[in-house]
Amino acid sequence: MRILGLDTSGKIASAAVLDTERDILLGERSLYTTNGHSQVILPMATELLSDCGMTLHDVDCYAVSVGPGSYTGLRIGIAAVQGLALPENKPCIGVSTLEALAERSITIGHILAVMHARADLFYCAWFLFRVFDCYAPEHVERDTPDEVQTAAQIAKKIQELHAESIIVTGDGTEEFIRQYEAMGHEGQTILRPAPSFLRRQSAAGVCYTAMKYTEEHKELPTAADLTASYLQAVNITRKEA
Repeated sequence: MRILGLDTSGKIASAAVLDTERDILLGERSLYTTNGHSQVILPMATELLSDCGMTLHDVDCYAVSVGPGSYTGLRIGIAAVQGLALPENKPCIGVSTLEALAERSITIGHILAVMHARADLFYCAWFLFRVFDCYAPEHVERDTPDEVQTAAQIAKKIQELHAESIIVTGDGTEEFIRQYEAMGHEGQTILRPAPSFLRRQSAAGVCYTAMKYTEEHKELPTAADLTASYLQAVNITRKEA
């Protein structure tokens, strides 16, 4: 199966193509952009397919980050995938942004994926990568659902784990570690930030998370099944004329 994945949940617009049969990432493009994702994501995806010697007809399945993340960005990514998939009624898999981030940070032990929402609030989820008798699974294991929590709530979970070290990934990594250390927890559990190039949103992570879904489910969702997961109420204020 060849999966085209998109991620527009944050400041990076990203597209990737994964061949699941050969387990090869055929290509990926990412752009840190201050322009609207709507201007770059579709040209990026079509150019990437062309570079891979493919057309939309060759795509077997689409995947997209459905949240948490930017309200506008999520809607753009979902709409783009729906528009690409509908003509041939191709399957569409909605992927958690946090899970896609964790999928790129495979390491033995606990993984905390965090995105900064505002002030001391973070989108977060916990994952675990453990090895069984020299067998290393291909994917991380989810430990908690995606949630909105304060830095203090996340810190409490860290203390309860009694782990020597924890990998932290996501675009909220630096801000969370700063707030965590300001609480006086520095040194109790070592928080190891994932490399900077791995803790930003990526369509490659979306593709690999979608591949895991295809391995665990016989029936795949369609474009009509895609919905955004904002995790908190969207606050839109209309300016007075």
